[in-house]
Amino acid sequence: MAVLITLKKVREAKGISQNDLARITGYSVQNIQKIEQGRVSSLTLDAFDRFCKALDCLPGDLLVYTPDDDGSKETISQEQTKANITVNAKQTTNSSGRKKSVGLVLKFEKKTA
Repeated sequence: MAVLITLKKVREAKGISQNDLARITGYSVQNIQKIEQGRVSSLTLDAFDRFCKALDCLPGDLLVYTPDDDGSKETISQEQTKANITVNAKQTTNSSGRKKSVGLVLKFEKKTA
């Protein structure tokens, strides 16, 4: 199973350049290029929030699910789900000096039946 980030498709449909998206979101053009080329393994919720605001879209508009093509079925038991969810929240300080949570990454391990 793969969840792909469709940032480039949405950005181009809105007629926004990488440079403009970088300026609006505060991310570098290089980071946007890495995301669009699939060279990142995860994005924070803050990143999705910035991109959604800049592109006037919903987080689901930036994601597409593609099933594995090996024909295997994936099952995740309830116990496995509870045991394998890792929450990684990081803190940053915004311009007003307040701490703000900017990252939440959920990692799932799959079990092939």
